[in-house]
Amino acid sequence: MRILVVDDDPLGSRMVQFLLTEQGYTVDMTESARGALAVLDERTPDLILLDVNLPHLSGFDFCKRLRDDGYEMPVIFVTAKGELEDRLQGLRIGADDYICKPFQPAELTARVEAVLRRYRRTRSDGATIQAHGIEIDAVGLCVNMPGRRPVALTPTEMKVLVQLAQRPGETVEREEVMASVWGDAYVGESNIVDVYVRRLRRKLERDPAHPELIHSARGVGYKFIG
Repeated sequence: MRILVVDDDPLGSRMVQFLLTEQGYTVDMTESARGALAVLDERTPDLILLDVNLPHLSGFDFCKRLRDDGYEMPVIFVTAKGELEDRLQGLRIGADDYICKPFQPAELTARVEAVLRRYRRTRSDGATIQAHGIEIDAVGLCVNMPGRRPVALTPTEMKVLVQLAQRPGETVEREEVMASVWGDAYVGESNIVDVYVRRLRRKLERDPAHPELIHSARGVGYKFIG
């Protein structure tokens, strides 16, 4: 598995490279988004560790560009910007996790493995769900809807959608989605499910403010209508 570290702190990058190399990963490093784009032209990493404060193009803008360009590899922000709004912004634009500096080495390696495990599980699932003309391709990470171009999802977005779509018309509790997608050991933001549902609505709904596919069950969870 190949990991790309995008951080303008050479000392910190070398520390991360050492930690992950010890775990058997191949680690490339670059100090800017431009450098990362050059790496992507040559080879696609399995995961990107991304700082927010980068020269020329911020990590937030770079992550958004990746998703807009169709890159689906997992992205984990590793940054000193630890305010709640920063963390939520990172998740909204397509990141799969957000780690604040300083961090414990064991936390970094555990988060990397957890994200890659979810990604591999999603890619190998093989499930295709069909409901009312909507086709959810979990392997291809896309949703096919009548009269529209295929909608690409990130691995975590797909996992959340599958949890809801496998039980159409049934209210699925937030805690159940969180446990299935992020695992019982997840200690991040408690509203992570809401963040991802908002992202799914922006991608799938004709009018995200008045959703037709994913309904809210106030105080409980969400229901996929299809």
